[in-house]
Amino acid sequence: MELRKCESCGMAMASPSDFGGRKAGNRYCRHCSYPSGELRPRYEVRENMVLYYMKAKRMERAEAEQYVDTIMESNPAWQ
Repeated sequence: MELRKCESCGMAMASPSDFGGRKAGNRYCRHCSYPSGELRPRYEVRENMVLYYMKAKRMERAEAEQYVDTIMESNPAWQ
């Protein structure tokens, strides 16, 4: 399967379980979409990403928010 990136958060999607709704070819990953495959609202995606970076990268909230805002601005879903 071709490696694609989520158009919302930039996550690499390689296997069907990575894609929103488990639909290969979906533009959004499982974290940025509902089980149906539809994109979640920006505020929801942003908060989930902030919490991820705070936990996984041990960032303070303000640092994580700034980092996430930069990532989101560069992805097609939020332009």
